[in-house]
Amino acid sequence: MDLNVNSQASRGVEQLELIAADTARFLFDQKADQILVLRVREMIHISSYFILASGRSARQVRTMGDSVERFLKPMHLPRIGFHGRDDSRWYCLDHGEIVIHLFEEEAREYYDLENLWVKAPRLEVDFMSRAITSEPEDAA
Repeated sequence: MDLNVNSQASRGVEQLELIAADTARFLFDQKADQILVLRVREMIHISSYFILASGRSARQVRTMGDSVERFLKPMHLPRIGFHGRDDSRWYCLDHGEIVIHLFEEEAREYYDLENLWVKAPRLEVDFMSRAITSEPEDAA
């Protein structure tokens, strides 16, 4: 029996939201820029949250990615896959319910995931406390 799969399946939306918010706060502590958490659960059904963040260099992006992997390990959120670590312009860490996209600033502008997922509600994270709220953005 794979305990990681079972522990992931038994997580509720609230617990996943807390993990996503804590991960965003961790990235803030790692000096990430433009941190954004999108709730994509209702849109794609294979993931609940996308976390987007930028770094100022490929080295910072790689360091943030490696650090966030260590941060998530005790939460038993198994990594399903990853892409871009060697290049580190866009380092994507797929943890199933939570997918983390770390970019160099130019790559983030080029791929423009914020625009691609513009209808996804944003999770408002208070980086100074543990209080979180999830509010849908106005669909303009």
